[in-house]
Amino acid sequence: MPSFGPLATRLLGALLGRRAVESLLGSDSDAAANLLVERGIALHESGQWDEAELLYRQALDAHPRHAQATHLTGLLRHQRGEHGAALPLIDDAIAIAPGVALYHFNRGNVLLALGRDHVAIESFATATRLNPAHAPAWFNLGKTQLALNQATGAVASLRKAFEMAPETPGLRHELCAALLTLGDESPDDKAPFTEARGLLHDHWQSIEEPVAGRLMLAYCDNQLGQWSRAQEAYRDILSGNHANDVMLKAHLNFANTCNQLGQMTEAVAHYRAALRLDPTLADTASSIAACINYDPRSTPADVLEAHRDWAKQFAAGTRATRLPHGIDRNPDRRLRIGYVSPDFRRHPVTALFAPVIERHDRGQFEIFCYYNHRGADAVTARIRTAASQWRDVAGIEHPVLAEQIVADRIDILVDLAGHTAHNRLQVFARKPAPVQVEWLGYFNTTGIDAIDYFISDPHCSPPGQEQWFAEQLVRLPHTRFCYEPYPFMPPVNALPALSKGHVTFGCFNNLAKINEGVLSLWARILEAVPGSRLVIQAQALDDAPNRERFAALAARCAIPRDRLELRPFVRLEEAARNYHGIDIALDPFPFCGGMTSFEALWMGVPVLTLASELVAGRQTLSMLRNLGLDTLVGRDEADYLRIAVGLASDLPGLAQLRRDLRQRFEASPLMDYDAFTLALETEYRQMWRRWVAETAVT
Repeated sequence: MPSFGPLATRLLGALLGRRAVESLLGSDSDAAANLLVERGIALHESGQWDEAELLYRQALDAHPRHAQATHLTGLLRHQRGEHGAALPLIDDAIAIAPGVALYHFNRGNVLLALGRDHVAIESFATATRLNPAHAPAWFNLGKTQLALNQATGAVASLRKAFEMAPETPGLRHELCAALLTLGDESPDDKAPFTEARGLLHDHWQSIEEPVAGRLMLAYCDNQLGQWSRAQEAYRDILSGNHANDVMLKAHLNFANTCNQLGQMTEAVAHYRAALRLDPTLADTASSIAACINYDPRSTPADVLEAHRDWAKQFAAGTRATRLPHGIDRNPDRRLRIGYVSPDFRRHPVTALFAPVIERHDRGQFEIFCYYNHRGADAVTARIRTAASQWRDVAGIEHPVLAEQIVADRIDILVDLAGHTAHNRLQVFARKPAPVQVEWLGYFNTTGIDAIDYFISDPHCSPPGQEQWFAEQLVRLPHTRFCYEPYPFMPPVNALPALSKGHVTFGCFNNLAKINEGVLSLWARILEAVPGSRLVIQAQALDDAPNRERFAALAARCAIPRDRLELRPFVRLEEAARNYHGIDIALDPFPFCGGMTSFEALWMGVPVLTLASELVAGRQTLSMLRNLGLDTLVGRDEADYLRIAVGLASDLPGLAQLRRDLRQRFEASPLMDYDAFTLALETEYRQMWRRWVAETAVT
């Protein structure tokens, strides 16, 4: 039977009434504790926490192992912010009654408040196992999984909660956030974005944070290729007066849609607006530097300045923290080469890199790959197999990754990304390896003094180009990269003009490269070649409003609509086969083709290019010279026009060139993987010996 002192009896009388107290004083301890807890819960729920706690305590005096009273006392402590005191009480309740889902649920909430998210997940998961219909437990489990970057689990948990209680405040937003995260981790799977868009389409205005909902809806449109529709939303958001974080996201995502649509001038403007809101965004500044390469008004000096500006803001401050190198200085020993890239997957960079890494001399070089992307595919597996050591580094902070590279004792660290997405240039700025190199994935200087060399070739970087690089130019003998055709590339077909009765020009490049100057020159070619047609294929043309915008631009540049075919994006397998309908490929300028030029040439389609000054405009030129086709390189626009008309006027010669191109390709340095890899390794060895000599202690 419970024992109450005079003061407690008076308080209980005030709380419960005289008859209830008399009943308690004469009852057994279980019944007394249960009644006290029942009355305490009513007070607890009405906000009278002190009074409720008194009753819970009296219940525990009557029944010290009363699980519910113990749990509720802990819950009160948690609600008061006394999380450290709450946890042992809830643990005691679980020890008494381990099968109550609510106890595990609240234990998870306490652990979250204590910052112990990984342990909280276990408690929420236990709650869902004990009571699969407990929607709040599924909700909190999903939120915690999302916070810990467990997107797949988060989506599954939040879907469960949504099925049970779709009107739960914040749940729709959280589920969409998890779906967007899952979609970002699996770029080839658009289903998460489609699902999130369905959840938001008619509901974003009614969720707790409508602007955040609209941002997510626009992001779904962006990821699903509805870039113009996304732009409308971002434009509307930017016209309002919102918090800086909202405006920042809107500017960044608006810029990304412009980038996708080939509207590079607008993209740069919005990237710059985002950078004004948050000057620490190194990736955004990289986007600005990369976009400037597309602007036909940019001079080489402008391009260099943009890259130098990035380095001043994001690289110079790390020079003082460059890491020491306790490395064996033997000039002839086996070297450790580290390759850093987000593109060790199905990507043009890896298509060029794979035949090289597989041919490295393992007696002379140990190869480390640092992969900065969460997605993986069969190509990732191929590169991983070829590497001596593999490191998944996505999400690792720059200083930590730099320390890892030092710990791996890398001698020569090679960047394959430059100022493209998911780069690690801030790691290179810390100089974690004695020798650092830029190669393959970028078409210009990085602007970073800590990167020692830029690998090019005599055609991409003729004499005099040194002035436009922060790095020292190293020219491989023939080409800066070689090409390995995909196994599904179809055979070369007969010249289509022979059966169609007209010449078809084509360009399958990024739409951002096709500016007004390019279109105006192509219009002159069409005019000079009667009956000819022009096919342009690009992902940006998937977007119907943008397709109409571009068609109108082409018309203003004097390209007749009935002689222009605009094709949307197709998978790589189909894109290669589409060259069966192209007679002559036209290279854009000042930013020319890369992989698209390789593919056209492999399919027997000659590529006509205009020589520009920087690497970004000379890659096709380099390919053509390696193929012995210097006659396809125009010195200026008049020469470009002359060559195009000459090719189109000699169909027998064009047909013979088409038949010969693949054999010519196979016999060229562009596919001599062994010689290319040896030349690259020779340069690596020379770089190392030079570093040893230059840093020798005298």
